[in-house]
Amino acid sequence: MGNTLIIEKTDQAISLLKEYDYDMWITFARERSVTPDPILDYIFEDNLTWKSAIIITKGGDKIAIVGSLDAEAIERRGVYEVVPYIKSFKEPFIKYLKKISPNSILINYSKDSPIADGLTHGMYLNLMDAIKEAGFEKNVISSERLISSLLGRKTETEIKLVKAAINETLKIFDEVTEFLKEGISEKEVAEFVKSKVKERGFGYAWEEEMCPAVFAGPQTGGAHSGPTDKKIKKGEVVNMDFGIKLDGYVSDLQRTWYILKDDENDDPEPVKKAFKVLIESVEKAAAALKAGVKGIEIDTIAREHIVKNGYPEYPHALGHQVGRNAHDGAALLAPAWERYGNLPYLPIEENMLFTIEPRIPVEDYGVVTVEDIVKVKRDGVEFLSPPQKEIILVRG
Repeated sequence: MGNTLIIEKTDQAISLLKEYDYDMWITFARERSVTPDPILDYIFEDNLTWKSAIIITKGGDKIAIVGSLDAEAIERRGVYEVVPYIKSFKEPFIKYLKKISPNSILINYSKDSPIADGLTHGMYLNLMDAIKEAGFEKNVISSERLISSLLGRKTETEIKLVKAAINETLKIFDEVTEFLKEGISEKEVAEFVKSKVKERGFGYAWEEEMCPAVFAGPQTGGAHSGPTDKKIKKGEVVNMDFGIKLDGYVSDLQRTWYILKDDENDDPEPVKKAFKVLIESVEKAAAALKAGVKGIEIDTIAREHIVKNGYPEYPHALGHQVGRNAHDGAALLAPAWERYGNLPYLPIEENMLFTIEPRIPVEDYGVVTVEDIVKVKRDGVEFLSPPQKEIILVRG
């Protein structure tokens, strides 16, 4: 990730602690290579072997209480004040807690947000033993709110990195348009894309087996299934869900094509109509999205527009955040379904990056879908990827 981004994000964490009036945030970890807390990718670069507390405080402290053999590498980074120990983590940790005497201690557990739930149960018990011994167990709360804002509010550096990944991804989508034709399989399209990723030295935004996801014609599989041997046919829709990882940040985009029959110069009316409704739902959602609204409000706008036009509601959230991972942050543009917990109700904040990705099945033709990435502003959004407005026609 580099020192610049680590410093940006840890400084941002201090600002958020002040904003929310929390005294202390502890990320407690060990054997990072085995059970890594996902938040460490944002605030800490080095290995952690023994019980270790990465502490950031409202007062501006950045403290790393770590096993002595880990200390030198961390000190060289110059981000954290390192407190090494040899025999027991508890002694320097309790001493520091008593010195700060925090009224609020954030730790990484969450019922709904995976990125804020990195503390394993065993480490939770170890940490709470030490906090109780220091006398502050009643002051412990979840770090979900802070982590949601820390990951969501992208710095300018992070936004530039996501935009760079988007631009490279769009180039590959353009090459796919030239590659598509009748008779090739979903897997062949995926292998073509993977050859470009390898040639250009990119990583994948999610598991390579399903990146890209390619769907030709009517589908029975879900949106997260991998490409198959199914052949592309004229008179059917093809769509692709794809993203790369570049310099630690990712893209996540979808595009839809229609493979023209020999006697066609345009997509047929059922496809045209569904795609028009799809794009209208995106535009309506984007027009309402701004800092301060809740994700459920935006999802409802797109979902209701699709349903009122006679199509089934899409079986997923309208959009998720993007950053170091394709599914980044906590707040979602999502419905009030149990599977999403409280995430649709978290406030949307300025500089969060969201996908907008509804989908509509079109009987006998396939699924039309788009996915673009927007940056939330105080009074609206900015599209970081030029949105697809028309279905891409391919003479196959």
